[in-house]
Amino acid sequence: MTIILRSLLVLVMTAVLCGAAEKQVHHMVMFTWKADTTVEQAAAIEKALKGLKEKVPGIVSLTYGKQTSPEDAAKKHGFQYGLSVIFANAAARDGYITHADHVAAVNVLLPHLADVAVLDYDL
Repeated sequence: MTIILRSLLVLVMTAVLCGAAEKQVHHMVMFTWKADTTVEQAAAIEKALKGLKEKVPGIVSLTYGKQTSPEDAAKKHGFQYGLSVIFANAAARDGYITHADHVAAVNVLLPHLADVAVLDYDL
C-alpha cells in the first residue's frame, strides 16, 4: 500500500510540474511614442511588431493596437499603444526576447519610445 501511495504521489507531482512548465505566458507591453513620432514611423513600428507572429516560433497569438479605454487609470498613465502576445510556454517567451526578428523590431521602435511598461504572467 505504501509503495502504491508513493507511486501515486510521484505521478501527481510529475503531472503538476510538467503542467507548470507548459503553461502559456501572456506578455503585455504598453508604449508611449515621443511627440515627434510621425504617422509613417508609427506605421513602421506596427508593421514590425505585427510581423513577429509569423517569424518567431512559439507565438500562439499576437495583437497590437491603439489605447481605447475610457477608464481614468488608462488616461492617467498615458500609454498610447499596446502589444499582447500569448506564448506557448515560458521557453517560447524566453526565445522571443533574444530572437533576431524581435531585436530588429525593438530597434525600429526604440528611437521613438517615450515610455514603456511590460507585464508577463502565466495563463
